[in-house]
Amino acid sequence: MTPDEMLRAAITLIESRKKKDARLFVAIDGGTGAGKSTLAKEIRNRLGGVAILRTDHFFRPLNEYPVASLPPEELYEHYFPWERMRDEALIPLRRGETARYQRYDWTADGLRDWIVVEPEEIVLVEGVYSHRPELREMLDVAIFIDAPRDERRRRVVSRSPHSSSDWMTPWMATEDWYFDHIRPRDAADLILPSTE
Repeated sequence: MTPDEMLRAAITLIESRKKKDARLFVAIDGGTGAGKSTLAKEIRNRLGGVAILRTDHFFRPLNEYPVASLPPEELYEHYFPWERMRDEALIPLRRGETARYQRYDWTADGLRDWIVVEPEEIVLVEGVYSHRPELREMLDVAIFIDAPRDERRRRVVSRSPHSSSDWMTPWMATEDWYFDHIRPRDAADLILPSTE
């Protein structure tokens, strides 16, 4: 699908699930470089009244555990502390309250700026691991962007020319494990095959 076709399909699904006077929580999951952030921004631009909550903001600092020596199934548990996202962002937003949390800074490898997310009519929970089983009861809709692994890797390298395989190899192996064992694609309401 082209980016415009993906956007139209996502908006059609979201609009079909919206209920009057109810907030809608939408997961946008998929691998690194699949186009999740771009889709989320385009949905917000098109619809308005949309908040974006990014899983990237909640990752655990890499210096807190031995990334290079852990197998993918253990890294899956270490990379993304989903409990923090649930407690500091999803629970308040579901109550109609403002979420405030410290954002993980990838360059500094630590928690830095404070982020404020308002409880808009639509809350997009964007990022890999956003549709983990532990979070599904807090989400109303799940979209999975299915992009080829080699293409995703090419996109990551093109936008971050200094990307090294030191982090990318275990990171992508962990995503592979998540896709093969947790299978978020199978639980999605909409699968968007990315071709561009």
